Amino acid sequence: MRDVVVTALGERTADEALSAGAPPREVWLALCAAMDVPRERWYGAGRPEPKRA
Repeated sequence: MRDVVVTALGERTADEALSAGAPPREVWLALCAAMDVPRERWYGAGRPEPKRA
């Protein structure tokens, strides 16, 4: 949260982005992408992608 600077979050850490009002979901997905987490695990191991409203 405080150590990794994420380009997609405006060169901020996740902590800084959340403090600035960025939506938590946006921060989480940007952090997953930056940390090379496999896309199928972004929503939790073995859990389906959430439904779109």
